[in-house]
Amino acid sequence: MDSGYKLDTAATLFPPVTRKTNTSIYRIAAVLQTQVDAAVLQQAADAVLKRFPMFTVKLVSTAFDQRFEQVDAPFLVAREEEYPCGMLGEEENNGYLFRILYHEKKISLEMFHALSDGTGAVEFMKTLLLAYFRLQGRRIDPQGMVLLPEDAPTDEEAEDALLRYHERAHKKKIKKAPAAFKIKGTLFEPYGHNIVQGVVAVDALKAAAKRYGTTITVYLTALAAYSIYHEEVREGIDEEPIVLSVPVNLRGFFPSKTLRNFFCIANITIPTGGHLTFDAILAMVRTQLSEKTETDNLKSAVAESCGVMENPVVQGVPRFMRDAGTRFVFAFFSEDVKTMTVSNVGQVMLPDDMKPLVDRMEAVIYPTERSPVNCCMCSVNGKMTISFIRSIEEADTIRYFFRYLARNVSPEIEIYTNNWGICDEKL
Repeated sequence: MDSGYKLDTAATLFPPVTRKTNTSIYRIAAVLQTQVDAAVLQQAADAVLKRFPMFTVKLVSTAFDQRFEQVDAPFLVAREEEYPCGMLGEEENNGYLFRILYHEKKISLEMFHALSDGTGAVEFMKTLLLAYFRLQGRRIDPQGMVLLPEDAPTDEEAEDALLRYHERAHKKKIKKAPAAFKIKGTLFEPYGHNIVQGVVAVDALKAAAKRYGTTITVYLTALAAYSIYHEEVREGIDEEPIVLSVPVNLRGFFPSKTLRNFFCIANITIPTGGHLTFDAILAMVRTQLSEKTETDNLKSAVAESCGVMENPVVQGVPRFMRDAGTRFVFAFFSEDVKTMTVSNVGQVMLPDDMKPLVDRMEAVIYPTERSPVNCCMCSVNGKMTISFIRSIEEADTIRYFFRYLARNVSPEIEIYTNNWGICDEKL
């Protein structure tokens, strides 16, 4: 890879809208069976950085564009001290756009979304864990499931896959969707992010989803919508629909080995008029998610993502004008039309030798100003961790979600939190 390269098509959306209350920083974390050795973790980070040159970059801006340029400076792991998914300082880590944190048994990778989506971050984390365990003297057979630190990166790993699969024939005129219902609350003071996480057996979730003839993703997305409806919506007063934004990993539909951004958003709309049951909401989620992940609809979503940003006229105007347009689009075509993001990173596949060393994995996606509560989940070793992040004091939706799981899926749910901004009466 050259010393610098363009932001991918999806990445161009994040820098203009990033701020303290919308950090564009998400987290992939591994909770180990033993305390993290900070010195070994630093050695592991040093060993894997060369394997991922698409991540070892800083953001450089000019009057007409932004690009990534390689950072020729040390990268330092750090003890976790602040709330998760906080803003990356301009000088933090010598300009690197990600951080590696440790706390007790947990290793966390926090990444600026312009670098990659969750899939790319998971691959980085797996390689980091492989290097860490090897440096501890453990024999690990990667079984073809982990990118090896000693291997050379490939060109395809750095491709802009959205642009590759952009088909102009599928481009449609973008229409503004109606405004969505918003979860309201009191921002934490001082500002920060509270994380409430629940660990539940994957087998129990599969059994619950099977009773409805559906998948875990559909079941939990429906439960998130039902929890919002039950706790937040006032029947006869609130008329806006609940809209859940579900990121779709496009690698499962279009062949690509890219480690950069390759996803689109499926918005699931739940009308709030009339009395809604969980069964009715689940049926709507299942139907809409199935329709929106059909190949033709995904092609349209890719074309929509690429169409505006790749227009030569748009690329030819000064960056401050493009940034202003991006902020407008984000506010009125993204933030205004969604209630919550619900993302399932999926099952993290680990080699047999690594499985006993990892207790669970976590995935956390940042809140935004108009979407102050978001949900993200992932699983490993038969355990799924469901992570709610919030920037507001109120936790009614989250509380109802986990109580429903305890009643209807499994009473054996481990709940924990980072305690940011929490008083005893709030949980």
